[in-house]
Amino acid sequence: MTGVPDHHDARGEASESGREPIRYPTNHILAVVDSRNVTTATVAALEAGGFLDSEIQVGTGRAAADELNATTGRRGLADMLIRLAERIGATDEEMETKNRYEQAMRDNRFVVSVAAPTTERKEQATRILREHGAHTIAFFGKHTIEHIVPPEKM
Repeated sequence: MTGVPDHHDARGEASESGREPIRYPTNHILAVVDSRNVTTATVAALEAGGFLDSEIQVGTGRAAADELNATTGRRGLADMLIRLAERIGATDEEMETKNRYEQAMRDNRFVVSVAAPTTERKEQATRILREHGAHTIAFFGKHTIEHIVPPEKM
């Protein structure tokens, strides 16, 4: 990855706009980094640590936040139930966590996502992110969200 793009994310199938919707980040670490320079250094450190460019995504800015806001990250019945819960004002940990990352991008912070399909990769990504001052670090498992570094007040 050269530099830090304004938005680069993992996607699934095409939406009405022709772009593929953002999916729930199963087996990924997400973290917030506060500046472009630190994000660039963090991405370089992740790559030096053995992570591939395709395993690292960065999102920032209003457009990225709007795109995240437009999806639940789920499909089928799960998508319908989450949308219904949002309409009636009921939220769960997953939606609250999603909202934190969305707000970070709106605040021009950088959300870094790293594929971490094994415990070793999860620990390595977490160590590198922490060394670079990342915060609001969470691991998204198939059925759980593990808050590694609890969210900061944003």
